Amino acid sequence: MKITFLGCGDGFSVEQGHNSALLTFGDTNLCIDFPESNHWGLHQLGMQLNQIEHIFITHLHEDHVNGLQKLALFHKVYPGKVKPRLYIPIGLKDDLWQILRHGLELTTRGKRVFEDYFDLVAVENEFEIAGVRFELIQTLHVLDMLSYGLLCKPYFYFSGDTRLDAGYLLQISEEVQTIYHECHMQDDQLPSHTSLEEVLTLPETIQKKMILMHYVDDYVQSSARQVFHDKHLVRLAEPLRAYE
Repeated sequence: MKITFLGCGDGFSVEQGHNSALLTFGDTNLCIDFPESNHWGLHQLGMQLNQIEHIFITHLHEDHVNGLQKLALFHKVYPGKVKPRLYIPIGLKDDLWQILRHGLELTTRGKRVFEDYFDLVAVENEFEIAGVRFELIQTLHVLDMLSYGLLCKPYFYFSGDTRLDAGYLLQISEEVQTIYHECHMQDDQLPSHTSLEEVLTLPETIQKKMILMHYVDDYVQSSARQVFHDKHLVRLAEPLRAYE
């Protein structure tokens, strides 16, 4: 399995795209979240929007879903080999259509529904693609907002947006090779996100497995990342870098 970050920036990132990962395995692919900046990232990889076969949405903040409308329309104009399959946590399905419908419902060929654009799979606990199992893990992002990470044993845990849940990381740390975890990397504490100060309280065995994502543009330059890497065990995700 290969994981490539199409973007690894936070919601206000300008230089490195919003956080999203492209997984390639078993002759197929899965995108975790789909911000608008993915179009640029895919272009840099020599891919078109209609080559995306599966998408999973972690939550409904704009910087995680604002590319879905473009993806849907592109597939209609330039159909790919398969209709994109959208895995959506069951509690998010109706609200996601309300976000997208204003640009997708009315067309020159009549009124459309969600299923006209995506092969929808409403997920409660887990789903499987090409023999690979993905487990939904509810996260601690914003009070009363549904948000999820993905656990894919023995490969990885992908946190999505979340506050630190140290107990859960301790629980699964021996079951996965890599932990992709959000960290805003700012000096101030953000109540809906994880800070570097919190990450550094984790055991070193866990820190060595962590690749941090969803961070500010201060670390776009390789020189800034190198200074950080010289000081810490955790690593920063890099846009368009593939992790095996």
